[in-house]
Amino acid sequence: MPLPPLSLYIHIPWCIKKCPYCDFNSHAVKSDTPEAAYIDALLNDLTEDIQRYAVTRPISSIFIGGGTPSLFSPESLSTI
Repeated sequence: MPLPPLSLYIHIPWCIKKCPYCDFNSHAVKSDTPEAAYIDALLNDLTEDIQRYAVTRPISSIFIGGGTPSLFSPESLSTI
């Protein structure tokens, strides 16, 4: 029996402010977000994971969430 497809969750950990009810690992923006460095690290991590899982389990959905993904530029989200 084949394994079910995977769903990919990409976490953006910055918000305008930290809401008191939020359980996500998120942080209020104090200055510019380290967008480029975060995306580089994320893509490196995803590259390793895709080599491990993509052959046996296709990705059926991608969700970008967590903090406030719209804090990232359209170019950065496109890169992801």
